[in-house]
Amino acid sequence: MTVKRLVRRFESWLFQLENEILLPFLAVGIIVICGFGAISFYNGYTIQKNSLESMARQMFTVTNQNIDFLAPRASQEEIRERYRKECHEYLRITDGRGQVIADPGIPAGRELAVLAEEGGNTLGWKLEFLVDRKAFLEQMVESQRYVVIGAIAALLIIIQASIFISYNIALPIRNMGRTCQEINENRGGYRSYRFEAVRRRDEIGQLATTFELLLKNMDNYTKMEYTSRMSAALAHEIKNPIAGIRSGIQLLQGRAAKEGDRMLCESMIREIDRVTALITDLFTLAVKKDSVRELTALEPILRELELFYVKGLKQQGISFFAEVEGEPEAWLNGNELRQILHNLIGNSVKAIGKGQEGVIRLTARTAGGAQGSGEKWPGRLAEITLTDNGCGMTPEELERAMEPFYTKSVNGIGLGLAIVKKLVEQNRGFLELKSSPGAGTRVRLCFETKGLEEPEKHTGQES
Repeated sequence: MTVKRLVRRFESWLFQLENEILLPFLAVGIIVICGFGAISFYNGYTIQKNSLESMARQMFTVTNQNIDFLAPRASQEEIRERYRKECHEYLRITDGRGQVIADPGIPAGRELAVLAEEGGNTLGWKLEFLVDRKAFLEQMVESQRYVVIGAIAALLIIIQASIFISYNIALPIRNMGRTCQEINENRGGYRSYRFEAVRRRDEIGQLATTFELLLKNMDNYTKMEYTSRMSAALAHEIKNPIAGIRSGIQLLQGRAAKEGDRMLCESMIREIDRVTALITDLFTLAVKKDSVRELTALEPILRELELFYVKGLKQQGISFFAEVEGEPEAWLNGNELRQILHNLIGNSVKAIGKGQEGVIRLTARTAGGAQGSGEKWPGRLAEITLTDNGCGMTPEELERAMEPFYTKSVNGIGLGLAIVKKLVEQNRGFLELKSSPGAGTRVRLCFETKGLEEPEKHTGQES
C-alpha cells in the first residue's frame, strides 16, 4: 500500500464526524489530566524536598554543635573515628583537605545533594545531606500513587464519555446523511425510510423532523406543479375535442337502431363524462383562487345531499343519514362545500364496497373552539362530521391520504381528498381525518361561524 493511499485513509478516518467530535474531547481531557498530574507531582516533590531540607538543617545544627563541643576535648583523629562509626545515613562529612570522613554509602551516579554547608564548625569540616535519587523518586511515586490511579481512572472515564457523546451526536446525523444519499440515488421514495433522529427531542431531532417535512412538502409541491402543467395542457388539447366527440356520440345514439349500439353509445358517454370530471378535478387542484365566502346555513345543504344519496345508496345496501343539531351557519362557499362533501361521500361508498351493509352518517352542529393549523380558534365554529363503517385506512395510508395521486383503489387516481384539503383551506377551514383498518373512517370539518369577525370577501381570481 502506497504512502498516498495511507494518507488518504488516515484523512478519511480523521475527518469522520465521530472522530471530529471525539478527538478534541480526548485532547482536552488528556491535557487536563496531564496538567493536573504534573502539578500534583511538582507539589509533592516540593513538599518532600522542603521536608528533607528542614531535616538537613536540623542535622547540620546538631552535628556542628557536637563538633564544636568535642574539638577542645579530643583530638581530630578521635573525632574522625567517632563520626566514621556513628555517621547518619544521609550525612557526608569532608575535612578541609577534601578527604571524606563519613559517607552514607550511596552508589555513584544515584546521589542527590539536597543541601550542603561548608565551615559551619570549629574544625572547618564540610557537611552534605545526600539522598539516593532512585529511592527518592520511588518514594515520590509511592506517595503519589493514589493521584496516579485517580488520573488514570479519570482519563478512562473521559475516553468513555467522549466516545458516548460523539457516537450519540454523530449517529443520527450519519443516518440522515445515508438516507439522503439513498434518496439521491433513486433507490425508492423517501417514505421507505425513517429518520431515526425524529425520536429525539433535542436540536438534532428538530432538524430531522423539519427535514422530513421539507421532503414531503417538496414532493407535494412537485406533484402540484406537475398537476398544474398537465391540467393546462389537458384543458387546451382535450376539453374542446371531447365536447365535440360527446355531442357526436349523442347524435349517433339517437339514430342507433339496435339496442346494443345504443348501450355502447351510452357507455362511451359515461367514459367521456368521467374524463371531463377528471379534467375538472385537475383544474380544481391547479387553479389558485380565493373563495367567495358568505354566511351559509348548513341544514339546506345537508338535506339536499340526503335527497341526492338516500335512494341510490339504499339500492347498494348502504344507509345514509343526515343529522343537524340546531341551526349551524358557517362562513364559506356553498358550492365548494357541496364539492367537498360529494368527494367525501364518494370515498366512503368506495371504502364500504359492494355486498356490505354500510352506514354513512353526516352531521352538522355548532361547537366550541378547535385546535387547527397550530392556532386556537376563539369563539364558536361550525362542525361537520362524516363517518362510515368502511374498510378504514392503515397509518401509512392515513398519513398520505391527502397527497395528490396517492390511492390504493384500482380505478382511482388519488385526487379526491387532495381536492377536499385544498377547498377546505380556501375556505379557511380545518380538516381532521381519523381511521383504522376495519373500524371505518371519521372526517371532521370546522369552519368559522357567528361569534367571529366577518371575513373579507374575495372575488375568484384564477392564476
